[in-house]
Order: sequence, then structure tokens, then C-alpha cells
Amino acid sequence: ITYQKLEFTVDPAHYFISGIVTSTFTALSDLSTVTFDLTSQLTVSTVIRNGVSVPFAQNANNELVITLPSAINAGTSATVEIRYSGIPASGEQAFNVTAHDSTPILYTLSEPYGARDWWPCKQDLNDKIDAIDVYITAPSQYVSVANGIEPETPVINGASKTTHFHHGYPIPAYLVAIAVTNYSVYNQMGGTLPNQYPIINYIYPETLASVQGQLDQTPLILNLYENLFEIYPFHAEKYGHAQFEWGGGMEHTTVSFMNSFGRDLIAHEMAHQWFGDKITCGAWNDIWLNEGFATYAASLVIENFDGQSAFISEKGRMIAAITA
Repeated sequence: ITYQKLEFTVDPAHYFISGIVTSTFTALSDLSTVTFDLTSQLTVSTVIRNGVSVPFAQNANNELVITLPSAINAGTSATVEIRYSGIPASGEQAFNVTAHDSTPILYTLSEPYGARDWWPCKQDLNDKIDAIDVYITAPSQYVSVANGIEPETPVINGASKTTHFHHGYPIPAYLVAIAVTNYSVYNQMGGTLPNQYPIINYIYPETLASVQGQLDQTPLILNLYENLFEIYPFHAEKYGHAQFEWGGGMEHTTVSFMNSFGRDLIAHEMAHQWFGDKITCGAWNDIWLNEGFATYAASLVIENFDGQSAFISEKGRMIAAITA
């Protein structure tokens, strides 16, 4: 997969999605069919290639199998457009509609296998999408969030608003994410000249005042990681957070989804941008690599910000928790 254009129409008050996913791919061997991962609970209405509808079938293995009108030779690129809609599968809890302070919120969390529950994708950790464009159309009173940066201001059309995000770095399907609610936006700056970038935080309005001080740790931790590891991997775009209703955090590329904003959680999810997002394990049985590095990096924040004795104390706490 070299490129995907993801167009989603959603409403945080309704558990439903309709979408158009346009995928460009290169054949690694001669192909007469192309298979995408997609739950059978979502209904594909049309698949189009070169302006013409092509045959397809959805099977019991949560796959969409597209039959190409003529075989594609190895090394050749092609594009298919998939139109679909329905009630996403709930098994992986990847697509969620709930509320905060009586306001509807929609968010996704696809790790490990949930992306197929809400969009046609290729859930292969070894085949990252080179670039994506995400277009979220939702009721105009809400703010939409996705990976990457907004190349233009949202377009309002009647009661709807379409927000466009572009992400130009390789990304596996499970790290593609969207969220929609009445966010307040708190802006900061990260990095050091000449490689500065925006830190964009999407926070519930009822929470912003109480977490602003915690969020102010974000640029400090980014600077530490840049000194310890390398420049923030996605520095041409953004870093940031989006508040959501799942307990904990999830390191979606360029925008960690967060339930709270303690320093340890900020440090852990941010570390994943290097370990998990830029470098991704090849199979899920190696997930400890992602989590081990993020846990270690969050401990390095304690060592560097609070001192050696605090670092040793934290290691003792972890050992006690594990061996208990």
C-alpha cells in the first residue's frame, strides 16, 4: 500500500459510519484479485477502478476480495475506490460513541486488529501506508482530529463540516485514528530551532483549565527525548494529545489519545512515537518491545527531572508490582 485517501462521514451521537477509501498499491506478484481486511458487518456498495465498477465479495473471514478486470503485473501500481457504510463491528471496541459531560464523543482505538472494524485496510505491520489523507465530515459544531496536519481550514457545508488531515510518513493501519467532539484547542510549540513544530492539544472544555499545567510538561519531555534519542520523528507535522474516554492512553501517530494527563502517561505515549510508531514491531508477539521501551523512557524522565534516587525508587516500585 503506497497511499490511502480516507473519507469518513460520522456523527458522535450515532454509532454509524459511511466512507470512501481510495487505495493505491503496487503488486509484489502478478495479481488478479486484491484483498482488504474489512468486517463483514459493514456493507460495501461499490468498488471502482479506472472509473468502472468491478466485482467484489465480502467473506466470512472479514475480508473484501476485489476481482480485477485484468491481471496486474508485478511491479505495477493500481488504485481502487471502495464505498461502504454500516454499523462498525464492536468486538475489538475500535470504534466508540459515548459522551463526556453530556456531550457526544466519537473516537477510535484500533490496536491490534480493530482497524478493519471501521475501514477497509491492510492490517500488516510490515506494510505501512506511505502517506494518508483523512477527510472527516461531521456536524459542524464539533472539532475533528486525526493524524498529521490540516493543510487547509475546515469546509462548512450547511450543518456539516469537513476537516482534512494529511500525514506524510509511513503508518500502519492500527495507528490511523479519528476523534470528534466539542474540543477546546490548546497550542504549544515543541522542538528547537530550526526544527520547531506545533504541539496541538484537543481537550474537553470542562477539563482544559485543570490540565493545562500538566500539558506544559509536554515540550520539556519532547526536548529530553530529542536529546536522548533523535529528533521527534514526525517533526514536519505536529505532536499533540486528544482527550478520550478509554482508560489510559494510545500512541496514535502525531496525536496520542489520552484519558488523563499525568506526566508518566504523557511520557509513555510520547516515547511510543519513536518506539512503536516510527519503528514498529513486525508481529504482535513482540509488542513488549513497544511497551518496554516506552516504560523505560518514562522512567528516564523521572531520572532526568527528579533525580537518581527517584529513578531507583520507581524501579523498586515496578519490581514490587511485578513480583507481587
